[in-house]
This record gives sequence, C-alpha cells and structure tokens, in this order.
Amino acid sequence: MELSLVLTTLTIVTFISTVTSQSPIQNFVSCFSKFHEPSHSPITQVIYTPNNNTFSTILNQHIRNKRFKLDSTPKPLAIITAKSASDVQATVKCAKSNNIQIRIRGSGHDYEGYSYVSDVPFIILDMFLINGINIDIHNEVAWVESGATLGKLYYTIGKTSDLYAYPAGICFSLSVGGHFSGGGYGPLLRKFGLAADNIVDAKIVDVNGKILDRKAMGEDLFWAITGGGGASFGVILSWKIKLFKIPNLVTVFHVTKTLEEGAINLVYKWQLIASKLPDELFILAKPKVVKNAKDGKKFVQVHFIGLFVGTNKELLPLINKNFPELGLKTSDCHQLPWVRSTLIWNDLPIEANLKALLDEPKANQTVYFKGQSDFVKKPIPKVGIKAIFQKMIEDDSFFMYWTPYGGKMDKISTSATPFPQRKGTLFMIQYTNYWLEDTPGTIERQINFSRSFNKFMTPYVSNSPRASALNYRDADIGANHPSNVTKMEISKVYGIKYFNDNFGRLVNVKTKVDPSNFFRYEQSIPTKLK
Repeated sequence: MELSLVLTTLTIVTFISTVTSQSPIQNFVSCFSKFHEPSHSPITQVIYTPNNNTFSTILNQHIRNKRFKLDSTPKPLAIITAKSASDVQATVKCAKSNNIQIRIRGSGHDYEGYSYVSDVPFIILDMFLINGINIDIHNEVAWVESGATLGKLYYTIGKTSDLYAYPAGICFSLSVGGHFSGGGYGPLLRKFGLAADNIVDAKIVDVNGKILDRKAMGEDLFWAITGGGGASFGVILSWKIKLFKIPNLVTVFHVTKTLEEGAINLVYKWQLIASKLPDELFILAKPKVVKNAKDGKKFVQVHFIGLFVGTNKELLPLINKNFPELGLKTSDCHQLPWVRSTLIWNDLPIEANLKALLDEPKANQTVYFKGQSDFVKKPIPKVGIKAIFQKMIEDDSFFMYWTPYGGKMDKISTSATPFPQRKGTLFMIQYTNYWLEDTPGTIERQINFSRSFNKFMTPYVSNSPRASALNYRDADIGANHPSNVTKMEISKVYGIKYFNDNFGRLVNVKTKVDPSNFFRYEQSIPTKLK
C-alpha cells in the first residue's frame, strides 16, 4: 500500500513538473491531482498537455471541421479525457478556482468549433469516453451517457429490440450530449417530436462541481438544458430518454428528380403537403448540386427521402393520394426494422452490417465546411425555387436538407422547451457547404459564398426574428469576442434568433444557477447585469 502511494505521488509530481512554472495550467493540474482517483486510471492517461507526444492526436481526434485544424487555430492549455463523473467534477472545480475557461466537447460536430476552440486561455473537457448506454425495455426508457454517439444508441436499441426507436438525428458519429441539449432533429420528429421533447431525466455537473438529477436541479434548469444548450449551465453527464414502441417493420424510399423531370413543381407541391401528411410519414427534400459525368455541366438534383412508420402496403395508397407527382413505385420502397432504416440517411446499403453504426469518421475523412439554418413559414413560389437552384449551381459543393414539420411539432407548445420553432413552420432548411481544397483563399471564398446564399434566401424564410437552430450553430448571427466578456446586447441578437421568447427565461435560469457566468462561450446564455 505504501509503495503504491509513493509511486502514485511520484507520477503526479513528475507529470506536474513537465508543465513549465510559468504555465497557467500548472495550478489546475496540481488541483486536479488532489481530486483524481488513480485507481480509475493514471492521471497521465486523463490530462494531456502540449508536452505530451499524443496531444495533437487527441486534439484532432474529434475535430470534424478542418477549418479548425489550422496551425493558426488557438490550442488548449490541456485536454482532459474524462473517464468518470469524478473527473468531470474535478475539471469543473479546478478550472473555476483557477479562472480557466472550459470547452466541453463530445464528438466535435460543433459547426463553429466553440466546443474545442476559444480566443482566451482554455482547456478542453472531452466527454467521448463517458459513453455507456443502459436500456430498460420493460419501462421503455434508457440512460445514455453524454459521449455516446447516435450510432451507438441506435445500435444498442436495435440489438435489444426491433420494436423500439428514439427520435434523434441522422449522423451516426454525433454524440448525444450536445445534440439532445440543443433540440435534436431526426426523421421521427413528425411522429414523436425532437430528442429534447422526450427526455425524462438528466444528470449534470453544476458550477460547484455537484452532480444533480432532475429532482435536485429543479424544473427550471431541467427545462433549460432540454433545448437551450447544456454548455451554458454545466456539464451533462447523461440523459434518461423515453423509448417509443413502433411496428417491427417500417418503410423507407429514395427518389431522385432533376429539373428536366419536374423537380421545381415537385418541390413546390412538397411544400404544400409535407407538413400536413399523417404523422407517420416523413419526406425529406434534399437539393444537391451534381456534375454531369460526360461534359462536367452542373445541375441540381432533388432527393426525396422518406420514412414511413408502417408497411409498404399502407404507404403507396397514401402517396398516390397526396403526392402522386412523385411517381413512387413498389420497387422504390424497402421494408425493414427501424434500426436498419437509419442506414439510408448516411448513404449506406440497407443490408450493411449494423456495426457500421458504430464507425467514426477517420481523421483523413474530415472536410472543410460551413453550415447554417433557416425556417420557412410560407411556401416559396416556383420562380423562387428556380432562382434558388440557379444560385446553388454557383458552387458545386453546396447542398441543403429541407426537413418537414407538422405532426407532433404542431402539438407541442413553443415554451414547452427552449426550442421555439414549432407550429406555423412548414419546414426547416439546413445549408451545408463543404470543400476539400486547401489552396490559399479557399476558406474565405467558400464562406463568402455561404453568406451570400444566406442573404439571397432572406425573402423566403422567417423574419422578425429570422430564426436559426442552435444545433446548426452560426457565428454570423452574433458572437461575443473575446469569449470571456459576455455582452447582453450581443447575446440578445443570437439568443432571440435561437430561442425567441424563451431567451428571457433562459437568462433568468442562467443567472440563478451560474451567477458568476463561469460556463460561457461565444454564444452562451448570459447572466443578468447586476
């Protein structure tokens, strides 16, 4: 026992000594070592500083956007790869006592890199190793830890039962911590609502390093983290979610149309009916720029991708009645268990091994991208659709997801969660501009195109405010710089775009639970001025 204690002490002393005496991280490491339980894992396998040979590997492992892998991108003072709740508690306590900003990272899908980049000294708290899932089919619930990916969640549900599903996003490598706390879109939203609408409990580490469940945190804080973004209020450890019973087989389809095949008329009709169809039917429209293989000429294809919670026999009459122009055929449809339906959204064959759900993108598969979002409340006229498609062709790496509303989304109050975009919305648009080119000036050129396209869309989307979705974070709608100075006049701009009338309540909750505004980033919820 004494020898073990001596060796542990020597390890910690040696580790701290590798951090220079002038480094602001030294006191943090010393503080963390007092709380860390070496029986769980050596401290050298939890904290990585720039002195570690593997620091860059750990840093880049979960950066999905190459815009934030540049040499000029600010780097953290340290990365804490938390392996337990106690590691998270120690990180919060020691960062707070040493006035070091925390960035909380899951799978690194943050569109603006706010979960792993800062313009002031900071550390990254990586949650990806806290990723357990415990499914209780008898009570139709599951506890899902923050670092678990959607792919792992879907895989685990599917391996447990073909009769249950959960309404969340389509990207397998996306972790649930940030996705659920920002709302959580997916193909089942018309049937069951957002991921955040179906959370029944949570565990969070608060600003004092305490672990709170729903009862302990109170309903105001629980409300805030189910759609208002968890990183403004604490560190989400896990979610308790409600699972939904579904038929053992669902139906998916994928139909592609070009302008010559009537895509403009189809998209216009889609706008009129997609949000009014039975709740069981979800039809996504995905306009995308492609190149002709023969002459290289660019044109727009529209992909209509559908999920129906029911059989092919029920689906075809429904489509023929409401959307016959689509020309859906039996051969376009596939009946399969729900977990296999998730494969279609990632362009994987439906017969693929379900372990594909567990795959994470490799470092060399990351791309540069800029994402944004909008909400549409009235149909875009055909002339507008044509103009949008013509604008898209200016950049061949640009595509959109048009996600239909209606169904359950019309039945949930705009204040039930912080996520306000509910009744009256026809569909949401996600803009994605991605590129691989590394040549000088490319990033600026591509981002300028995204901004010009966003401006071009102004007449067709919501206004007063022009709404945005938190999970598609966009720095262009306002951000605090430097991030350790939070100004209410700036925060109101992005806060109202994300949360509309719910912003004020979020500010009240923030002021109550984190009065010193420790949990902050460029677009965090501010505290009231004293």
